[in-house]
Amino acid sequence: MADGDTSRTKRERLRPRLYGVAIYLVAGILLLQVFFCLSVFVLRPYAKSKTPDGILQQERLRATDAVMDSIFRAFGQTRNDSVQPRGATNAPPQP
Repeated sequence: MADGDTSRTKRERLRPRLYGVAIYLVAGILLLQVFFCLSVFVLRPYAKSKTPDGILQQERLRATDAVMDSIFRAFGQTRNDSVQPRGATNAPPQP
């Protein structure tokens, strides 16, 4: 009977540890699933831009920008699409 008592106490001591490990494993798997589900929104545009249609669209945009730049240069105008530095636009008033 002594062997039965020691094996029972060992099982009773191991059970809470095993449950804790199982809970951490389940929580880790759930976090991974949430991460993978959210990463779809980041990776979908990237994957879409690497398709032949996406590459052609990028090339069309570059060609359009080059044509527009040449037109503006021909008429002596400059494009003001660039972002102004923050320090210049929000300069404090001079006393």
